[in-house]
Amino acid sequence: MKKIIVLLTAILMIMTTSIADAQLATMADGSNPLSFNIDANTLIVKLKGNATTGYTWKYTIDSESVIKFYSDKYDANNNGGRPMMGAGGEQTFVFEPNKAGKTKITFEYARPWDNGESAGKRFLKIKVDKEGKVSAKEVKK
Repeated sequence: MKKIIVLLTAILMIMTTSIADAQLATMADGSNPLSFNIDANTLIVKLKGNATTGYTWKYTIDSESVIKFYSDKYDANNNGGRPMMGAGGEQTFVFEPNKAGKTKITFEYARPWDNGESAGKRFLKIKVDKEGKVSAKEVKK
């Protein structure tokens, strides 16, 4: 009986991972909304993801002299306050202005062990004016 339970648990875990990977591939097609807002000259970017599959969002800034990284946080979706195995979540990045100028932030959804293969990329053009106000626009590349 124990062997059957262990076998069924293993099959369920494999199926959950396969389903999550398929959903991630769909999100990389552009169905994953990138949302951002600007609050008191702070750029807040939110991206859907599923850290339980090993995928996380990473960022690169073309010119860190214009805008700087402040924080990164992942919030798992919860069911009544309890984390659900295999459930996705939302990754939030916070950036602050450094000086006036323009730059681009690239967000890449990948697993560290996949040797540079990406499940999706998103791009934001950033502008910081002389007063330190940030504006952003999502672009295709």
